[in-house]
Amino acid sequence: MKIALAQQNYHIGNFEDNCRKIIEGIKQAKVQQADLVVFSELCVCGYPPRDFLEFNDFINKCYEAVAIIKDHSDGIGVLIGSPARNPTREGKDLFNAVFLLHEKQIKAEIHKTLLPNYDVFDEYRYFEPAYDWQVIEFKGKKLAVTICEDIWNMGDNPLYRVTPMEKLIHHKPDMMINLSASPYNYAQDIVRNSIVKAHTLKYNIPMLYCNTVGSQTEIVFDGGSLVYDQKGNKICEMKYFEEDLY
Repeated sequence: MKIALAQQNYHIGNFEDNCRKIIEGIKQAKVQQADLVVFSELCVCGYPPRDFLEFNDFINKCYEAVAIIKDHSDGIGVLIGSPARNPTREGKDLFNAVFLLHEKQIKAEIHKTLLPNYDVFDEYRYFEPAYDWQVIEFKGKKLAVTICEDIWNMGDNPLYRVTPMEKLIHHKPDMMINLSASPYNYAQDIVRNSIVKAHTLKYNIPMLYCNTVGSQTEIVFDGGSLVYDQKGNKICEMKYFEEDLY
């Protein structure tokens, strides 16, 4: 399977421009004859949307944007990040979600499990954590799709009690894909590389990591999306502080 990573700069609440960029990324991936193109966490609305998530009109705009993007998924799979409504009356109203679009349909929906509530992050205020872990089956492959923080629960003293990949590995996935909005800080590139590499060595499957790029007020996203093979070899490290397509 040929997979493209689209590392782009999104603007919070600018649905028209975000859609335009995502659709352009899909078109470029089609030219490269990719089977699947991966975008970053909450790319539809921009990250972090914060209190915009409290407004129903904002969530409606997210769904409208997903519908527009969906119409461009003919002949290619598309993984995009967007808020998704919680269909139950239990817990918070929204999930931090990833949609798989293919042949102008929503084929799958994955929810983020680990919701950071420290430093610049306050996701637990808005989102309900995932309570079910399933792989996505696409073109004969099983994809273990996670969202940003979901892969950061490693080390001798983990912050969270659940590690999503420990659940997903029981489904025997062929690869890991992480959609991220990970801000820049000093030596963050070294830390990201070590985490992605550690996952490939631990689970013995390749990993694709797609980060966002650009800035949102005081938060800077540096890109540096990654591809590692199942033996922990770095296949690709995308540009820093620039939009890029691999």
